[in-house]
Amino acid sequence: MHFIVRSFRSVFVEGRFTPLLASLGMIAMRAALYYVEGLPQIPSGGYNYLWEPIAPFFGNPRLSLLGSTLSVFLIAWLLSLLNGRFNLLRSRSNLPFIVPLFLLSLHPYFLVMSGDYISIIFILLALFLLLESYQKPDSYLSSFRMAILIGMASLFQIYALILLPCWWIGERSMRSFRLQSFISSLFGLFLIYVTLFSIYWFLDDISGFIAPFFAFPAISLPKIPLFSALEWGGVVFTGLFFISNMTLCIRTYNRDKALTISLIRFEVFLILLLLFFQIIYWQETLFFLLISITLISCLNAYFYSKTMSKSHIYLAYGMLVCMFFIYFSHLIASAVTLL
Repeated sequence: MHFIVRSFRSVFVEGRFTPLLASLGMIAMRAALYYVEGLPQIPSGGYNYLWEPIAPFFGNPRLSLLGSTLSVFLIAWLLSLLNGRFNLLRSRSNLPFIVPLFLLSLHPYFLVMSGDYISIIFILLALFLLLESYQKPDSYLSSFRMAILIGMASLFQIYALILLPCWWIGERSMRSFRLQSFISSLFGLFLIYVTLFSIYWFLDDISGFIAPFFAFPAISLPKIPLFSALEWGGVVFTGLFFISNMTLCIRTYNRDKALTISLIRFEVFLILLLLFFQIIYWQETLFFLLISITLISCLNAYFYSKTMSKSHIYLAYGMLVCMFFIYFSHLIASAVTLL
């Protein structure tokens, strides 16, 4: 094993204190962004049933920062638990925990608590059930529970409803999709929304129940922004980051176990679809981008936990340097503005 590979694995992949140091580093990164730049203003479309009533509670910037930080920790812990429970990597690795911590701390947008974080947590719980349904002929109960979780996610971010058909495709990839599963999932979603409708009917606010569904026809394709050369470089790097991770994982997973292969194929499909929806709803929400970053961190953790190539490790260090460059560009620009 080459020295650069051995050092990378001993420090990042298998280091005993790496999760603790990564946690402290992430808190420091988020605190520095908050102190220098503050929290950006992210307008809400008012389309979400449960997030809108509790959003004023996070109007305090410090509470918003605390809520988003705890949410990022919970997301990272769920991804690490997902790997441990289903033995996806078949080896000990810190990357499923530290990669999402790092990626979700690079931009001021990630400091703001929103319904997107709560929605993603429910979606990750649904991903647990999806893996549990692998090759089960009686998976209708899992489908029912997955639909309930996705329905709960949609109460905090209405666009999460788009993921339910994706989960049917995921069940097909897990070889567990049956007609009973389809009907069970529809029934689970029906229970969530018939309960919600009953509440709005009791409050005599049927228009309030219908209003969030107007988010779906609100397609808003992005306009070409007036970015600086540095900002365009960040955009290009982000695109290359997504493409390279998906490509490298596809080239790596062929010799892994069937469950891992099925999950990675589903995640690649889901990321591509989510990025497509992000383009369609660009001016309405960044939910699809946020969950894409969460899923790409899984692929990133998987690939760099498996690779034994020194060129791949050099690539990892190169991407790490670019990410820190993007992060510090926000700090420096804000510090110059304050001075």
